[in-house]
Amino acid sequence: MAKERVTVCLPPCEPGDVVQAITAAMAPFDYNRDPAVGDPDVETWWDYWRIDGGGCEFLVVPGYEDDPRLIRGAETLSGEPRNVPPTLCDGGPRALLDLETPRAQEAVRARQAFEAWQDFSVAYPPTRPSSDFWARHFADPENYLQARAVEDYRTQPAVVALGNDPELRELVGGDPAARLTGDVERYVRAIADAVLPSNALLTLDGRWLDVANGERRQYFTDCLVGLPADAYAVRVLYHG
Repeated sequence: MAKERVTVCLPPCEPGDVVQAITAAMAPFDYNRDPAVGDPDVETWWDYWRIDGGGCEFLVVPGYEDDPRLIRGAETLSGEPRNVPPTLCDGGPRALLDLETPRAQEAVRARQAFEAWQDFSVAYPPTRPSSDFWARHFADPENYLQARAVEDYRTQPAVVALGNDPELRELVGGDPAARLTGDVERYVRAIADAVLPSNALLTLDGRWLDVANGERRQYFTDCLVGLPADAYAVRVLYHG
């Protein structure tokens, strides 16, 4: 049993009808429902939910912070009050949600990190990701010990030099050879696609999709950005 968030997409409606619309959209996935003949089999289920995007609220398009169409849940699942800042919301019409700014900010940081590591590491022998050493250890644990795998990774010249440059290390993160290689545009897109998704997506046509990999994150992003301007997207916290 876990608490997770699903982003529910809804057709255009009045703000006062949003809860009812979410109820209808989520009904097929209600653990306590009485299945009817012809109902599809579903693997996902919930037993209670509440509008609550805590930690993954949407950014509001500047100038629309007080728009009555925005949705902000008043309480958490446990009944505690929520105080959502005016610049954030749990949902609303797609046109009022600033989906671009947070993605653009992450894309800039991702590109900076990628290019910084490439510029830095080119001065050293090729750096291997830690997974290479772990794979060798797991393939022959008796002759290639765990401590040796860790040591061999850490003593690579670029990794040693990175440890002496805390500013760069903060920018590129740990094990950069595992992430900051290959096609920069693909990497930047993947990072930007990780900004908007919640644990799951409930589409306009009633499909519940768990967002568990990069392909699903890209689909989630494209789906949200491609919603009609007056269609709603709402963060829902559920117990399931």
